[in-house]
Parts: sequence; C-alpha cells; structure tokens
Amino acid sequence: MNQADSEIIKGMLSEKHEEVSKEEADFVILNTCGVVEKTERKILKEARELKKQGKKVIISGCLPLISRKECLEVSDGIINPRGIGLINSIIEKTIKKGKDKEELLLLKKRSTHSTSAVISIAEGCLGSCTYCATRLARKELKSFQIKNIINEAKQVISQGFKEIQLTSQDLGIYGLDKGKQLLPNLLKELIKIKGNFRIKLGMMNPGHTRKIIDKLIPLYESEKIYKFIHLPLQTGDNELLKKLNRKYLVEDFEYICKLFRKTFKDNIIATDIIVGHPLETEKSFEKTLKAIKKIKPDIIHIFKFSKRKGTPDFNLKDYPDRIKKERSRKLNNLFQEMNMKKNKRLIGKKYKVLVIEKRKGKYLGRTDSGRAIVINNGKIGSFVDVKIDGFEWNYLTSR
Repeated sequence: MNQADSEIIKGMLSEKHEEVSKEEADFVILNTCGVVEKTERKILKEARELKKQGKKVIISGCLPLISRKECLEVSDGIINPRGIGLINSIIEKTIKKGKDKEELLLLKKRSTHSTSAVISIAEGCLGSCTYCATRLARKELKSFQIKNIINEAKQVISQGFKEIQLTSQDLGIYGLDKGKQLLPNLLKELIKIKGNFRIKLGMMNPGHTRKIIDKLIPLYESEKIYKFIHLPLQTGDNELLKKLNRKYLVEDFEYICKLFRKTFKDNIIATDIIVGHPLETEKSFEKTLKAIKKIKPDIIHIFKFSKRKGTPDFNLKDYPDRIKKERSRKLNNLFQEMNMKKNKRLIGKKYKVLVIEKRKGKYLGRTDSGRAIVINNGKIGSFVDVKIDGFEWNYLTSR
C-alpha cells in the first residue's frame, strides 16, 4: 500500500516539481509505515534532523493517523493516505507560508521511472488482529470499482509499463464490502487486456483465500499472472493464531501452498512471520519452525513483535529484545539454509524473464513465477532468455 502511495505522490509532484537528492531538496516527503514502533522512532528522528537542516518536511502514509500528535510536532504538514485530493496544494502552502497543518489526500497519478506500476484495488480491511495498528489508520474496507481499476491498468500499459502489482491490505477480501469476494472477477477482466505484460498479486490472508482458491487457480494459468502467492502465516501455532484473532488455521495455509505447488511447477510462495509476540511460547515458536520446514516458502518476511498504541496487545508484558532477536535469527538461518539448497538445484535452468529495473550496473529480471534473476545486460521492459549460472540465498544470477 505504501509503495502504491509513493508512486502516486511522485506522479503528482512531477507536474510542478523536480525530484532531486535529499541534500538539494527544498522539501522532503516521508511516506511512512506505522506497523513497528522502532520504525516510528526512526521516522520521527529523520524528520527532526531534516528540520534542523532547514528542510520543509511533510509526513504521509499510515503514521500520521496512528501517531498524529507526534507527526505534527516534527513536520510542516501531514497527508492522509486515503481518498482523492491535491498534494501540490499543501506543498505550495508549506513552502510559501511555513507551517500548515492541513491534511490533504492523494490523486492517483504515477511516476514513469519504472516498468512496474503499483495499483491499489482497495483500502482498509475486515480484520481485527490484536497486534495490528495499520487497521487503525486504513480503517474499514473500501473496494475500488472494477471498471476504474481496469481503466487504470489500461492506462499504465499504454504508457509502456510491463508489470502491474496489485496491492491492498488483503487482496482476498476485495469486494466483500459489496457482499462478494470479487478478486476472481477482477482478474478475469485484467487478463483480457491486450498487451504483453505481467500481473503480480499482493498479500492475501489464508482464511479468505481458501474460500476462492479454486476460482483463482484457473486464472493463474494465464501467462499474464506470475505464479506467485503471498500468504502471511504469522505463526505455526493454531492456538496462538486464535489468540491473535487471525481467523484461519495453519492447515488452511498448508492446503493452499500444496495446491499451488501441485498446479504450477515454477512457483513462488511468500509468507510473513511474527516472532516474539508476548503470547508466543517456546512451543509456539517450535511449531512455527516445523511449519516452515514443511512448506519451505521461497520468501519470508520476519517481523519482531512491536507494541503499538491503540491495539489490544499494547498492555501485554513484552519479551526482552534478546529473545526476539534470537528467535528471528534462528528462523532466518533456517530459511536461508533452505533457500540456498533450492537455488543450487536451479543451476543450468533456462527461463524467459521480464527485465524490471537496473540495479548497480546490472538488471533485475523476473521469471513467470516472479523469481528474481540478476543479469548483466538487458533493456528495461523487454523479455529475454537466460540460463542460470549462479545464485545467492535470495536470488539467481545469469551472465
């Protein structure tokens, strides 16, 4: 969601302003996430330092809605991430008049500096997870109209974008505010769009995804959709999932993963894990390790639990940092070891990849599953044939 907002902000500002280095900037926009307290402290510290340098600072994203007072104290303006508005107005007022605490919203327009376009299909969620502060910022579910999403996709494809990343807090619930899970309907329309492009689906919680997986699998057959699925497990302990109010079981996660891998030979499964939650026992953590060993996800986002104001878990007695770090280290070591073995087996394999972007003199490409391959030469937005000759734990290489 924040990445989509960042693209919108860049596109809006490009109408009247030029993107420069932080040192040269007249004003800086900090587009924020409010999931972790440590991240909040870093953002507020960064804002203070920028202010000391004489910069005008505007804070956007979730944090202004989670910690409004703190953001107002260190900025010249805040921007609500939801709805439509005029970001350039607050920039002009900030530059000309100094402090302006007015909240404005974002108009959908994007930067053209990448072959990837991020499209939000909804705001908010239906969950009530006991640890989550994002829902306090994004509020209730608001699914955007299919016709508007299709029009936006057609627009970016006509502009030369080759990758569309669909995003929301939970793609699986798209449409439920209108009475029906509409993600399959949306995908049916997207893959009808003419052009040689790819669609990457964002996060889908296992509970809602299991209800529509039989409809999604046939749509994944389209060459336009990466064989990539992001299912946040969070913990391998069903009792803890219940306490966190996650509303699914480990078995739901495992069922979807097994079906996905059975259907698609080249696939990517991504997941999220929380470690060090106050209610996570050693036994709970061991169950998480067991689940990861069983499924062997290709991508794991590991989050150390962080208390957030306004959540039910805020008053729970927290674990010491050393326990969180140790569990995070143990899980990360397991994951890297598994991935090294998997990637080693791919040496010599041939793939057609879409070249996404240039990084440090080399190029990042993605296979039909969205698997990352670093190549020496390429043209952004083109499809090239490659042969794997090397690997790291988190990507493949081809000379």
